[in-house]
Amino acid sequence: MKKIGPTLSKTVSFVGHLIAKPFIWFWKLFFSEWEVTIWYDPMKKTAYNFKYISKIDSKTLKGRLVSGEPFEMKTQEPFNFQIKKVK
Repeated sequence: MKKIGPTLSKTVSFVGHLIAKPFIWFWKLFFSEWEVTIWYDPMKKTAYNFKYISKIDSKTLKGRLVSGEPFEMKTQEPFNFQIKKVK
């Protein structure tokens, strides 16, 4: 009778872990948040928070902001950028 408690606890914990792990992976895949910092010169930096980024290069930035608004920026001059995953 004393062995049933720990065995049952381990089994429930293991099953809970099997159920939760794919859900956490799914959540991170579709609900990430990215911070993109853009600057033309080192003194003027602008940061944006994105749900997802569909295209980014030295002259184009396209994606969806955390607020749900689509965002697109195209420039003639190249800019520097840094991407950091927030969540």
